[in-house]
Amino acid sequence: MAKMRPGEKLKVDFNMNGQPIGDHRATLANYCGALVKDPLNAPLYEVEQFSQIPQENKDKMWQLVLDKFDIGLDDDQEEEERKKKYMRRRKFIMESLNKKYRNFRARLKSDYYDTEETDEDRLKEENMPNFVDKKDWEWLVKYFGSEEFQKKSQRNIKNRSCLDAGHTAGSKSFAQKAEDMYKRDKVMPGLLDVYEETHLTSDKLPVTQMASDALNEMKRLLEQRKAGEISLTDEEIYAKIKPKGKRNSRDRHTGVSPSITSLFGGFSECEKLRKEADKAMNEAAEAKKEAISANEQNKILTKKLKDVERENKVTRHFLEKFLNTIGYNLSDFNMDEDFEESNEEYDNEEDKDEEEISGNDRRLE
Repeated sequence: MAKMRPGEKLKVDFNMNGQPIGDHRATLANYCGALVKDPLNAPLYEVEQFSQIPQENKDKMWQLVLDKFDIGLDDDQEEEERKKKYMRRRKFIMESLNKKYRNFRARLKSDYYDTEETDEDRLKEENMPNFVDKKDWEWLVKYFGSEEFQKKSQRNIKNRSCLDAGHTAGSKSFAQKAEDMYKRDKVMPGLLDVYEETHLTSDKLPVTQMASDALNEMKRLLEQRKAGEISLTDEEIYAKIKPKGKRNSRDRHTGVSPSITSLFGGFSECEKLRKEADKAMNEAAEAKKEAISANEQNKILTKKLKDVERENKVTRHFLEKFLNTIGYNLSDFNMDEDFEESNEEYDNEEDKDEEEISGNDRRLE
């Protein structure tokens, strides 16, 4: 970042869920982390959470991100699509800044507050973080020790105890992990594919006993689904294998949270796409069947019509012949020749119809 020329921007790609992927994904995340560590951007003093940071500070950080990164705001030509993308990208960046801000404060607490027994020791100059203003640290020490914060802290500890004891994705986001799997396998992975990939070690062993139990249960349910015994979707299977105490709100979240369903949301986008594709294929197959059936009906009706026309011409021939025998002056009218010409004309029209129908059959095929 320091070596970038004035006006130069790093291009960041995003997946279908609006999550960054590619070479500069981590650079963007690190830059957001650096922004919230600067008290001129994200103050610590008398600020309990990110939502309390003044709006002008958030706007400033958003603009700083835009100055350094090309996040695809100009990729769409239509103004309406550009506005929608602007709102999605800004929402993601704000969520990322929020997460980085929480993590920064959590590290301050674990590395400098929890290591000392008393506030007096925490406020000693040698025990204070040298990158935080003294006034800010004094307020944080007071806030970390407040009854309100302690209740929130205990609630968060309880929630974290419901997690499935880690994964093997490391610092790589699940969005990037799914992208890597797609490039490797040439197939877009589903929810359960990513779960299995990120809960096995390099030796293909589950990372924890809880992960082992979940993977075994997943395998059992998938076998039952394949055998037609159950009809659960990937999301419903995941809901059964995940730790029972895990908070559903996090599972539904589609953003920066490093949960497996942050990639897929409450309903897998990949599953939606697969269902839409299957629906389109079924509709196309039904349309083809209907077209073939209509073409067959058209053949039958065309033959019936030709038969009626032939019968009408024969009837007319005999009628004219009969009228000629009872005194009409028809000496100039050659009925035999007319009848043969009528038949020849009919046969030519029938050949043309057959060619047209055959052409329709080939197009349907």
